[in-house]
Amino acid sequence: MPDIKRILVPVNGTEESTKALKLADTLAQIYNAEIALLLVTYFNENTDDKANEDSWLATPFTGSVAQYSHNVLDNARHYLSANLQISTHNLSGQPKFKILEFAQIYSADIIIMGCRNLSFFDSILKGSVSRYILEKSTCPVIIVK
Repeated sequence: MPDIKRILVPVNGTEESTKALKLADTLAQIYNAEIALLLVTYFNENTDDKANEDSWLATPFTGSVAQYSHNVLDNARHYLSANLQISTHNLSGQPKFKILEFAQIYSADIIIMGCRNLSFFDSILKGSVSRYILEKSTCPVIIVK
């Protein structure tokens, strides 16, 4: 039986991400494991104007990154049991690289994440974060559809 003590769940507020959270909750209960929620955004709160909490980037592209990050991570916590040890983390950069970097630093025993169900051609053109993580991760990965 595997020893799972640290579960990494990359989140982004999507339905697929929510499904990953629900599975992580179940496994954390079974193994008495802690969960790290990780949100990776391309920009960070430094792009927000401190006076009015808007981003200096055009609103259709982002809006307030700090507010978005807070909302996604706070909402993700609602899908997890109150008795679990949960930490939240927000990094900026390319998600596929930052998720793997964090998994190493955190010493994750497993990564549980959703996927966007991209077609073969879309995954080639846009790149699939979940596929990249599955191929490059040094720890087990569960992809939830």
